[in-house]
Amino acid sequence: AGGHRATAAAARTLARPSPLPGGMLNAPLSTAIVVAVYCACSALMLIVNKLAVHHIGAPAFVTWLQFASTAVAVRLASTAGWVETDAFEWCKLKHFAVYVLAFSGGTWSNMHVLMTANVETVIVFRACAPLAVSVFDYAFHKRALPSARSCAGMLVIVAGALGYVSTDNRFLADGLAAYFWVLVWWGLLVFQLTYGKHLVSNLGIKSAWSAVLYTNTLSLLPTLLIGVLGQDLQLLREVTWSGVGLCWLSASCVLGLGISWAGFKCQSLLAATTYTVIGVLNKMLTVFLNTLMWEHHASAMGIASLAACLAGGALYRQAPLRKEAEARYEPLPQQEATPVRGGRVANAQCSPIRKEGHV
Repeated sequence: AGGHRATAAAARTLARPSPLPGGMLNAPLSTAIVVAVYCACSALMLIVNKLAVHHIGAPAFVTWLQFASTAVAVRLASTAGWVETDAFEWCKLKHFAVYVLAFSGGTWSNMHVLMTANVETVIVFRACAPLAVSVFDYAFHKRALPSARSCAGMLVIVAGALGYVSTDNRFLADGLAAYFWVLVWWGLLVFQLTYGKHLVSNLGIKSAWSAVLYTNTLSLLPTLLIGVLGQDLQLLREVTWSGVGLCWLSASCVLGLGISWAGFKCQSLLAATTYTVIGVLNKMLTVFLNTLMWEHHASAMGIASLAACLAGGALYRQAPLRKEAEARYEPLPQQEATPVRGGRVANAQCSPIRKEGHV
């Protein structure tokens, strides 16, 4: 009986899901499609937003239109019965209102970053986000400390980011002032990743479409205020509207809808580790497209530093919950003494499961 208990306990230990991103290889087709949509939207969003802002010249207006078109589209689809969403309940809205303040400010500051810096700058700082998120995961989400592999990955990210900054002409000319909007955007991003996990996991929303509807609807007012207080009204008066500009503006709205849904849906389908790694690695497509489309991109050394950041992001693996980490090493439960011939009894205390390969 004791042997059966030990075997069953070992099986339960070995059956725990692996936190490695390689689990995606066995994901169902529907999950793979969602991930593909998220990767495509995320990689193309920076490029299309840069083109839309270049032709329109009013970042707050572009952002507000993306929010408005997404909210209207989801609301119409919900009314038609095509998607399921939650009602506007204050018990849920109050949590999303906090998230939306950071979400709106992050999107708007990202527009300013794209007007003053190259796309690679955004990607490098995005790749550094796990450094801060891992600390907040430990403090607020009961995660274990990063593993040796994760620490190595984060050190590679830091080295790559420092190498990139040292080759950036804007940094050499203007110092830290060149990165003001980048740092604002990065700080808001870290907050979104930390607080957003709470919203998706603990509020009990019906579907990802509810989160899309909440965030985009609540983002309209703060984005409008930002535009009014800023110079967007004056910039809109000076815009020379063109068919090309309207096409890029429309494309940014479509991608805004796609990335809103795919982002929340991925968080509900995938482990946070897989979601983080995918979010970093899909930026490689952005770098490739940016190199083809513009001359204003990083130098060869800058691209090499970017590649180092992405390699470190691939190594990084989000730590498991502390309870799960501790459960892997806890001893088996005590079993009753079993009499045997000769008057002797079996060992009453089970030993911890030995590592594979030991006798």
